[in-house]
Amino acid sequence: MTVTVSNNGPLSRTDINLVGGHLLQHQGKVIQTVYVRTDTRGTYASNNSGNGTAITPLNLTITPRRSDSIIWLRWTVFYELHHDTVFLVQQDGNLIGYNTNRGNARFSGILTPHYDNDYGSTPQTSTINWFVAAGSTASRTYQLATRSAGGSNFTFALNRPVGSTGQDGHEAGVSFGFAREISG
Repeated sequence: MTVTVSNNGPLSRTDINLVGGHLLQHQGKVIQTVYVRTDTRGTYASNNSGNGTAITPLNLTITPRRSDSIIWLRWTVFYELHHDTVFLVQQDGNLIGYNTNRGNARFSGILTPHYDNDYGSTPQTSTINWFVAAGSTASRTYQLATRSAGGSNFTFALNRPVGSTGQDGHEAGVSFGFAREISG
């Protein structure tokens, strides 16, 4: 496709209209962003087997416009979780985000919570980034998940501490995330 832009007078608009669904874009340009924000306070199992438990209020669904794009996933999560756990990333329920050199072992993930010996009333906030090639233009859902990294199972508490749904000294918060398609 060839685009010719000519203007013999003063600019009256900043739009360039293309026919047939064509887009003007260049490598590294943000094509689209979808986001989620949740105030939901809930708990999820962080078991020591399987591909992790998805934290469903933070699911991000995106339909890439280009198969050669990169998808930047970013979550900022207010939570409480035992320090012997890992965060993982799933795409449509399939595990994609973990340490691939080590493989899908229960202690293999992309981030761990900070060490904290108060597993009941002291939530924290973590920002988690992951990049994945789009590979196609099919719609997909990305999920942040958690899994125990040791012999015990634990509880993940979203937007609250494990020991309370909210009271003095047991803070409640907000979590959010986005999926940003970047032109390849």
